[in-house]
Amino acid sequence: MYRSLEIKNNPVITSVYTAFSQAFGPEFRFRGETHDFWELVCVTEGQISVAADSKIFTLKKGQAILHSPMQFHSITAMGSGGSAIAVFSFSGNNIPALENKVIEISNFSRVKQLLELVKKHFVMRKKFNIVGPKTADNAHLIYIKRLELFLLELEGGYLADSKLPKSAENYAFIIKTINNNIEKRLSVTEIAALCNMSEINLQKTFSHYAGVGIMEYFNRIKMQRAAELLNEGLSVKQAALQVGFHDQNYFSTVFKRITGHSPSRYKSKIETRTS
Repeated sequence: MYRSLEIKNNPVITSVYTAFSQAFGPEFRFRGETHDFWELVCVTEGQISVAADSKIFTLKKGQAILHSPMQFHSITAMGSGGSAIAVFSFSGNNIPALENKVIEISNFSRVKQLLELVKKHFVMRKKFNIVGPKTADNAHLIYIKRLELFLLELEGGYLADSKLPKSAENYAFIIKTINNNIEKRLSVTEIAALCNMSEINLQKTFSHYAGVGIMEYFNRIKMQRAAELLNEGLSVKQAALQVGFHDQNYFSTVFKRITGHSPSRYKSKIETRTS
């Protein structure tokens, strides 16, 4: 009689969104963003600084970082020369726990191979957004399986965090302060006072690493928390109050601008999925 071995924690990619390479100059700064899928950033040339929520990472050629869904992240070029990255974004299950770490890519040729597979098997929009397979067969699944394998190969390639400048420590403290006061309606002046910083230094430090204004980030974090509360079953009014919005109409306006859905529509989608 044969005995079976149950395979656990096998990564399975269920959706793909983007796959592209981008080169940029020394003054480049990518505006911070959040989205509901995973994003793998691989440095193919030069050196970059990456903000991932409250943490700052320095990556050089041959290294990568994985952003988990809804993690706020941004990129800033470092050094006097140019830099380049390859980005792969996707959704899936059992994705290896690689987030918030600098990862050494042991087989760097894999990055080029993945980009070539995307070009060969997928129709692209604006050279970065994956629209669909080029053929009716399953040839495009080669890319999916190679990407799953690449994620497994990255496990174990973690590097120790490098020494960060004082400004990065200040940025981390700003993020922590904002997260600890998510239920309040704070102004820039009030946040600066809580961080024991001048308004000018606060805004300069934050925009350097985040690529967005501090109040825009504050609202994004509030809406992320509100979405979690709606997922937990709270009403729109209850969620709004818990993130410091007493005007439900204004809350709905901000929520839709940031998430793309009104709170009521977002909640109805949740209820539809769970019914």
